[in-house]
Amino acid sequence: MQDALPIVIVAVVVVGGLVGVATVLFSRGAYDHIGRSTITFDHEAERADEGSIRDEVRAFVEARNARRVARGIPPLDVESEVERRLSGQDG
Repeated sequence: MQDALPIVIVAVVVVGGLVGVATVLFSRGAYDHIGRSTITFDHEAERADEGSIRDEVRAFVEARNARRVARGIPPLDVESEVERRLSGQDG
């Protein structure tokens, strides 16, 4: 029985090596496709139009104002705050 142990070990190593070589040969392009699908960001996003940006900023400022009022802080002027943030002067 112990005479078969070296034969089994060599056979397992040889079969494992053959499986490894076959895997490398048959999956040449698989590594290039890792992480790429229709739901990943492997392309440039489209630029949002000015109207939707303004709407998002307005919603942000209105939500911020609601939190300020809830804490008892005087609210900001929504229009001037939206213009300030869109002009890039928000620090």
